[in-house]
Parts: sequence; structure tokens; C-alpha cells
Amino acid sequence: MALRKIDWERQIGRRLRLRDLHIFSTVVQRGSMAQAATHLGVSQPSVSAVIADLEYTLGVKLFDRRSRGIEPTLYGHALFKRSLAAFDELKQGIREIEFLGDPTIGEVNIGCAESMAAAILPPVIARFHQQYPRIVVHVNDVVAPTLEVPALRERSLDLVLARFRRRPERGNSIPR
Repeated sequence: MALRKIDWERQIGRRLRLRDLHIFSTVVQRGSMAQAATHLGVSQPSVSAVIADLEYTLGVKLFDRRSRGIEPTLYGHALFKRSLAAFDELKQGIREIEFLGDPTIGEVNIGCAESMAAAILPPVIARFHQQYPRIVVHVNDVVAPTLEVPALRERSLDLVLARFRRRPERGNSIPR
């Protein structure tokens, strides 16, 4: 099946609303239009109409209907992934605006192993709070982090404190 090229200005830029993407994302997360409607406090026909309009606008089927609910198609997964990124960018923009309005408030999300959080962080956070009492610090447990920390890329963590061991060079044994 050959897909038609989507005209951004005419079809998307003027027709697609954030509300539509929010409804779409809720349907994906809830797994059914009825559950999404209940969660959003709207009627199921209005949710179905938004999804039908999105499918018409994009020219692709976003969901497969199953006996247990609905499941995103390949196109639905792609739109969902990008919708999450778009909402994350908006959330970051709002946080930036709040910070520009008052740089003494905000949040910091730190990830580290529980042992490090118990031993090292309490005095550091206490000193930080003395200087910045209106900034909330959240500490999240990160088990055995590697150099790839998806939570940093996804921006659910601002900082990760971790202890990494240096890999031995090839051909050399580990000194004992």
C-alpha cells in the first residue's frame, strides 16, 4: 500500500490540535476508547470522533480493534512516540518560563543507587536547601547504571550520580 505524502500546512498545521494528541495518547495508554473517555471525563463518541478525524487527516489507520480493546498500529506507535516527545518539549518550555519568572523555584531530579543516596546525598541536599529553599529535590533509585541512562535522555532525571568501574584493556588481566 503506497502512502500519500501528507501536506503539513494544509492538512496538519491547521487541523491537528494538542487536545487531539492528548486524547490519542490517552487512548494508547488506557488501551480502549471507553477507558480513555472515562479518564478524560468526556463521552466515548467524542473520543472516537477525534481518533477518526486523526486517521482521516493522516491518511493511515492508527489502531487495530481487538476483542480486548485496541492496539496501536505501526503508525499509531510512531505518532505516540512523537506525541510523547512533543508534550515533553512543551512541559520543558513551561518549566523554563516558570524558572525565568522566578529562578529561585523549581525541581531537580537526581538518580543514584540507594547506598549513595543514603551515604552521600543528605549533607549535599541539606546544604543545597540552605541556598535554594524553594527548589524541590527528588531522588530516584537507579540500579546499576551503565553509561547509557535512558532517563537522562528522556529528561525524567536531571542528574545521575553513579560509580563506574574502568574496564580493563583488552589483553590485560585485572590486577589482584
